[in-house]
Amino acid sequence: IFATLKPPPNISLSEWADKYRYLSAKSSAEPGKWSTDRTPYLREVMNAITDLQTEKVVFMSCAQVGKTDGLILNTIGYFIHYDPAAIIAMQPTVKLAESFSKDRLSMMLEDTPVLRGKVNDKGRNSGNTILQKNYPGGHVTMIGANSANDLRSRPIRVLLADEIDGYPATAGKDGDPLALAEKRLTTYWNRKEVYVSTPTVKGLSRIEVEFEHSTQEEWNVPCPACGELQPLEWGNIIFDKEKPEEVSCVCRKCGVVSG
Repeated sequence: IFATLKPPPNISLSEWADKYRYLSAKSSAEPGKWSTDRTPYLREVMNAITDLQTEKVVFMSCAQVGKTDGLILNTIGYFIHYDPAAIIAMQPTVKLAESFSKDRLSMMLEDTPVLRGKVNDKGRNSGNTILQKNYPGGHVTMIGANSANDLRSRPIRVLLADEIDGYPATAGKDGDPLALAEKRLTTYWNRKEVYVSTPTVKGLSRIEVEFEHSTQEEWNVPCPACGELQPLEWGNIIFDKEKPEEVSCVCRKCGVVSG
């Protein structure tokens, strides 16, 4: 009883990932132990998810920078291991939700030792399916933004919305899928919302709207010469297609070129 009532340990999401998470050879170009140092721009975003003062996290970025692994899968792993909860992981369609479950989530559960065995996929009476994984104290349900029935079915504490620019404008006759999902969180004081996506058309992008209503923080890197913190902007990048290994950046403050 006391073990059940014990609060989750004071560990951030990036610390949890660095200590416990393993990447699968079947779904990662660099399999093995997770290292946030390989994707330092994700550190503060990940830690905001486990910050009790932060209810909603929005991440707008280009493609293939670790959004799903860092902010969706790591979050699921953290809650399964440390802070069991009712979780919904939303993809643009039901088909993509099934692919996420089979190709990404199952691989993490199999290859990360502390998560192995938490979800009983083989038990006849476990109640687990491709789109729902039950574990002690909670469950992870994968849904498609195009399925209105899934969006209005149950209360949840954690909403993980992946690639929201691919969501339909409405889930049937029920309205905006994100708005429907958000209503499932209202009974939880410690609810979490995580929205991630690559932006599409400027002015019509869901993630752009969410970002504009956020704190709008940007990843900054220091200039090796003067120490000025600045975001990486394409206009300051020196790139030769014939020598891709010799990419350089011009500091916008002191003008020094560094590679």
